[in-house]
Amino acid sequence: MKASRQPADRIAPPWLWPNLLGLDAPAVAVCWQWIFTRSFGINLPSVIYLVLALSAWTIYLADRLLDVFRSAPNELATERHRFTRKHSGKLIVLLILAATLDLTLIIRFVPKILAITGCVTAALLGIYYLIRLGFTGKIGTLIPREVLCGMLFALGSAIGPHAFAPESLNEFDYFLPVVFFGLVCSASCILISIWECDADIASNDPSFASSRSRLIPHISTVLSGLVFISAALAFFESSQILLATALSALALRITLHFEQQLSRPLLRALADALLLTPLVFLLF
Repeated sequence: MKASRQPADRIAPPWLWPNLLGLDAPAVAVCWQWIFTRSFGINLPSVIYLVLALSAWTIYLADRLLDVFRSAPNELATERHRFTRKHSGKLIVLLILAATLDLTLIIRFVPKILAITGCVTAALLGIYYLIRLGFTGKIGTLIPREVLCGMLFALGSAIGPHAFAPESLNEFDYFLPVVFFGLVCSASCILISIWECDADIASNDPSFASSRSRLIPHISTVLSGLVFISAALAFFESSQILLATALSALALRITLHFEQQLSRPLLRALADALLLTPLVFLLF
């Protein structure tokens, strides 16, 4: 059933504005980049945080504009899609400005090793968009785009600190938390596809919810497994990153349990907000 249309002059609540403007993704990315630097004792230049924030924001804005342009105006099922349609001209200008500034900073300040890994990540992102646009045939069937999106988000958040890490860094100890962070990001993306299934159908964008609906009842089990495995590994490894992953997975699991009592805009906002668990460790 499609979500009911909202009045055109309805003012969005303040807690929804970060999601409407696409600022939640950059905030999550920077939080996790910070906890990687803290956990592994890496001194990361401030400009790298800005590069990541701008990169995440431009990707999110481009992705959202793509959704809107693929949908008919009367089929926009979510608040953020209606907002994007209404302000598409301004958002395109912001996208161009952010992308230009991001590219300038990359050329000026990003070291060669990080530029190379960034290009690899960008190539994988290209595969993600090919899947979204239906140009990959069976690959799009084998690899849920939500899983690819979550893993790429985690990788993009972690490559900056890795480029500035000391040579003594244990690669396994570093990338194991990246995998678990990627899994919880993937779970968040899958929940979004479930809560926004109408929007994906409207934009002719096959999602986990529409193509793998038989697996939806098992999402809660997967989240519970992520909680226990991440928490257990955090205990043995003394890893704040894995503990933050466990906290995010637990918060998503609780939200899923109460989804019938929450509005769809709130659920969408929580899907990103509950990944901000690294902020907990600012207190310690």
